[in-house]
Amino acid sequence: MASNTIDAKTSSNVNVQMSRRPSPIALAHIVLRTTPENYKKMVWFYQELLNGEIVLEEEAFVFLRYDYEHHRVGILKTPDTKPKEGDHAGLEHISFTFATLTDMARIYQHLKDLGIEPYWAVNHGMTSSMYYRDPEKNKVELQIENFDTPEEADAFVRGPLFQSNPIGTDIDPPSWADRILSKMKPTGEEGLSESEMREIKLRREIGPRNTMPDYVLAP
Repeated sequence: MASNTIDAKTSSNVNVQMSRRPSPIALAHIVLRTTPENYKKMVWFYQELLNGEIVLEEEAFVFLRYDYEHHRVGILKTPDTKPKEGDHAGLEHISFTFATLTDMARIYQHLKDLGIEPYWAVNHGMTSSMYYRDPEKNKVELQIENFDTPEEADAFVRGPLFQSNPIGTDIDPPSWADRILSKMKPTGEEGLSESEMREIKLRREIGPRNTMPDYVLAP
């Protein structure tokens, strides 16, 4: 009888585990299709945006990496690919997270020096974000996490401030970056104090905001 009880418990535990569908452990990479005319521009853009390293380059595609993964971004050209025209269903944007405020301010300044500026900059609350368009008009978000832990960010998203304003409060990129870079260490590392970082990351509340600006939604 005892063995039957153990078997029943074991079977029950197995059933519980099997009912939990597996989830991925990471988002591995993205692959973007481009026209032959924009191929080199696209490779250059993502090299500069991500400080990306080319790990494989063929006639029709490139693999880029910026961390431990063998490739994070693929760019593929095909002779029949046509440029995007107007609004269309599909991917809205992709997003990359930077480790520190200074890292994000430095990449903002680097891109600005190259003539690449964000079309929108906003403090969503849980992140501070800048949005760009690549040469094929794909939208790319660069962000910094505003909370120290996922639990704090999750609590904010579930809380009343985000429910009232899920869009965020716009920020001015030049003044935002200047403040951060003015404290940067000579080594390029974060020079802000803990209190300064908290102040910069804290969203300025503007009341209810539930509609995206038209220029953000534009294709």
